[in-house]
Amino acid sequence: MDMQGMETDSLPAAGAQGQLVQDPDALYQQSLGHFQNGEWQQAIAGFEQVLQLAPGHAEARAFLEEARLKASLDQGKPKPKRMPIGKSVRRVALLLVGLLAVLALLVGARWAYQRWVTPQKAQQQVDLQRAQQLAAAQSLLAERDYAGAEQAFQALLELDPNSAQAQQGLAEAQKKLALNKSYLQAQQAIAGKDWDEAARILSALIEQDPSFKDAQAQLANVQAQQRLGTDFVEAERAFSANDWSKAIAGYEALRKVDPEYQAQAVTDHLFESYLRQGLSLVASVQGSGEPVQEAQALYKKALVLKPQQPEAAQELALADKYLEGQTKLAQGDTAGASAAFEWVLKLNPDYANGSAATLMKTAGGSPPGSAAATATPTSASPGATPGGPAATPTTGEPVVTPAGEFQAKYAAVMAEGDQALSAGDYAQAEEQYSQAILAAVHGGYNSARWLFAAYVKLASANARDGKRDLAVGQIKTAIGIMTRSAVAIPTEAYSSYVSEGDRFAQQKDLEKALAQYSKALQVIGAKCNCGLENWSILP
Repeated sequence: MDMQGMETDSLPAAGAQGQLVQDPDALYQQSLGHFQNGEWQQAIAGFEQVLQLAPGHAEARAFLEEARLKASLDQGKPKPKRMPIGKSVRRVALLLVGLLAVLALLVGARWAYQRWVTPQKAQQQVDLQRAQQLAAAQSLLAERDYAGAEQAFQALLELDPNSAQAQQGLAEAQKKLALNKSYLQAQQAIAGKDWDEAARILSALIEQDPSFKDAQAQLANVQAQQRLGTDFVEAERAFSANDWSKAIAGYEALRKVDPEYQAQAVTDHLFESYLRQGLSLVASVQGSGEPVQEAQALYKKALVLKPQQPEAAQELALADKYLEGQTKLAQGDTAGASAAFEWVLKLNPDYANGSAATLMKTAGGSPPGSAAATATPTSASPGATPGGPAATPTTGEPVVTPAGEFQAKYAAVMAEGDQALSAGDYAQAEEQYSQAILAAVHGGYNSARWLFAAYVKLASANARDGKRDLAVGQIKTAIGIMTRSAVAIPTEAYSSYVSEGDRFAQQKDLEKALAQYSKALQVIGAKCNCGLENWSILP
């Protein structure tokens, strides 16, 4: 478009007959205003009209040229969007108002956050920490760490004195601490065997808390011990009064309830009661064999408690022989009856209140020492093995060895035990050697050798079967039998081995203990004529 024809609508138009309605000076001033405002197109149009009206107007021509130049320069660069001053101010104002509103909102939000949210979050954190502390304290209580629980609940109450859960937990922890203290006192009383005090404390404890630890079981045990104590006192009173029958009943009841209760005293006194009651029965015989049969059963019980006890073994042998003589006499075997009664009377001339001597006369024999008395029969050596040489009786001492059926039984079961042991059948060997021990007690004074041999081999069977704790006890019994017997080997020759064995046994080193006992056994076996020369407990 021609620049001279642009924006002419802003200039004065010609009249209907083509006459101008505005003079050149007025139009010039108007165009100059456009020029000053940088409105180049309006200025150009105005100055052109001025020159049409007044072609010789020099200023209009100069400004027209300059306006055209500036217009051409402005066309080469982007023009900023111009807006009226009023609109800019409004926009700035609105922007400022918006900024102020946002700032006010932020300030209000911050104030509200600090006023309500921050304290709430802090309280939540405190509540969480206290909940964790409470859970930890309750866990200590559940784990029975009552001292730790008490401290934890006290710490909670320092932070929150009104906490019902902390108050309840503290009370429970303190209650448990008190109960635990009572429980420990009861344990001390039990350790000191003060059963009455232990029962008193445990009863009070259970009254407060029936489920506390194992208080119920402990009280039941204490009450059982109290009853055992009462029964033991009653048995001891009977024993002291020589009321053997009542003492036996009391001690047997104690062993049935608790074999470990006062074990040594009960064993010693029950053994003594069996033996004395048996002797009392034998002394009460008036021709009948029943009291001797009762005594025989009591002697067997006594020997179960103390197998190596010589007096009990002798009394059992006497009872067996006396009853054997009665049986043979009733069968008409007067010779056999006479031999049995003679055997008894050599050891005890007044046996069974004189009944043995009376029955011997009935059988046609004469008591030892009389003119018609026969010589002491020779019997097999207690140390001889089946088929071995016989031993010479000791001068001046009655030789009481397993005779007749007992000797045969002893020899047979020992042989069977030896075969089983060689074959590695340790259970069978143990059974046979145990039977040999029962047969050996009928050997009288010299039964010590037979008992010693049987116990040694029984210990060997158990040792080789891995039951070394049993073997230790049995070999010590065997050595004890030989040490206390009438044919004892001087202990100086083997006591050091026994002491070493005992030391190792206390240390639970049973293999070394048995090795030392084997050395003692070799010393004894070389001198006792027991058939144990070079015998070793361990293979």
